[in-house]
Amino acid sequence: MIPDAAGKTNSSESDPERLGRLLELELIHKRAEWKQAGNRYRAFRSAGFVFLFLLIAGTLLAFLFVFSRVNEQRANPRSSDNADVAKP
Repeated sequence: MIPDAAGKTNSSESDPERLGRLLELELIHKRAEWKQAGNRYRAFRSAGFVFLFLLIAGTLLAFLFVFSRVNEQRANPRSSDNADVAKP
């Protein structure tokens, strides 16, 4: 009976150590998953900022083009408008 009791104490002593190692491995695995998820989120957020920047830059360029064309038309009236005024 004594050897059985000794075997039980050894297994009970190794169980907390084994559980601790398993818990540590699980936490290491979860940390790795969290880092990967954080990297994906960071990349998605960066892509969103790049898209927003390109959208704003494109809008500003379009406004610049439109306003320069309007100013150009105001500075140089059409020649057909001048010809219509001179005929009557």
